[in-house]
Amino acid sequence: MFPDPDRLLESNPADVLDAAARGHLGLDHRFLHAIVDRPAESLPAVVAFGERNRDKDAVDLAPELIAVIRFWKAPEGIPFLIRYLREDPEAVPDEVTEALVEIGRPALEPLLALYEDLDESEGGEVAFILASLPIRDERILKLLLDRLEYDLSDAVLLLSIYGDPAAIESVERSAADLNDSDAELKSEIAEALQSLKGKAPELVQPATEEGFDIWALYPERADLPVDMLDEDERTQLLEHPVPSVRAAAANSFFNRPLTAEQRAKLLHLARTDATEAVRARAWEALLDSTENAEVVEAMLTALRKPDLSTIERGGLLVALSAEADRNEVRTAIVDLYRSPEGRPKALEAMWRSIHPSFRDYFGKHLDDPDVEVRRGAVWGVGYYALRSELDRIRKLFDDDDLRSDAIFAYALALPGEVSRGRVKGLLARIEKDAHGLSEMEEDLVKAALDERLMLAGKEPLFQQQED
Repeated sequence: MFPDPDRLLESNPADVLDAAARGHLGLDHRFLHAIVDRPAESLPAVVAFGERNRDKDAVDLAPELIAVIRFWKAPEGIPFLIRYLREDPEAVPDEVTEALVEIGRPALEPLLALYEDLDESEGGEVAFILASLPIRDERILKLLLDRLEYDLSDAVLLLSIYGDPAAIESVERSAADLNDSDAELKSEIAEALQSLKGKAPELVQPATEEGFDIWALYPERADLPVDMLDEDERTQLLEHPVPSVRAAAANSFFNRPLTAEQRAKLLHLARTDATEAVRARAWEALLDSTENAEVVEAMLTALRKPDLSTIERGGLLVALSAEADRNEVRTAIVDLYRSPEGRPKALEAMWRSIHPSFRDYFGKHLDDPDVEVRRGAVWGVGYYALRSELDRIRKLFDDDDLRSDAIFAYALALPGEVSRGRVKGLLARIEKDAHGLSEMEEDLVKAALDERLMLAGKEPLFQQQED
């Protein structure tokens, strides 16, 4: 079931949460209003949802549960937060800490009980939360003082946050044992002592801060997370009444093998849908189906329409990129390239085609003000192995928008022998030039190097190792 996101208040909160966890709803203001606007109904549903086994959920709603509990400052949500802490007590998101601190005193006993259950090495984050609570309690002070022997620097910081002058004597005693090699730690302790000596014996409640803005965390409207749905659900969405959902569903089949049924549905959508963006995404999803005579004939028929919009033409030409040996396809790609609005898709069609006539189009756009044009140019440099542009590609390693694209292109174009025995050396070289690779980036480079092997008519290496 895919509920109408504009009518969620007609559904009970438990069903709204379940739909979001299945990936049947986008996480946006409409979803939030369906939960937070009726706390009497929603709070029990949130508590029950937090207690259930969520391992098989398509979408992990833990961040949303944390945000809602914090928004309400709901003590009923403390058991969920404590279970969340227990799962990984050494990596606690700031949002959990803030939620518990803002709930305040009702969180004290559960946090103390959790700390007692943890090893001292695991308890640092929980100790931090306890120190941050706007509460004076002898048990908090004692556990913080006990941590002076385990990690003096961290414990002093926590005591400074806690702000109880009763800790001064113990901190001074610990500092007396330090020698000249501990100058930095001595300085930290001196600052903490100065802070503690300026604190009142009784806790002074801080001024009330502006309330937690849950709305700033989410867009007003969000698309369905269609990539998280299974194939049957995504196929079902091709007939959804909302055009943006149909377009997203069609796009989810891009670069994926299609069954005969899926191909037929996408072709019908591309031919008949009333919305140009939906038709464009449906054509693109048929990228790998041009060996089918019906599909390629439908594409060429659409391409010849004089009133074809730039949006639909872009998706259609990306889908026809494998047919760039046809004069009319190449001419249409160049015509689309001449339009600033159509240039990103034209460059994508060019690099996907790997047709030699397009080789000189990419270098001139590596500094284009349009990030999508630059992205197409980067991929073109990679697939056409334009080694004269590698210095400019390396500079894009520092561009947050294009780093992953640049790393992939660099892996495709970097000079080196293309053999299964040598690609590991190329991987090491790329990692060095990129000043290290994240796990995702390393997978990207391996995919690019396997692509090089396959383009050279050889078996991929890294994919076989994973298999």
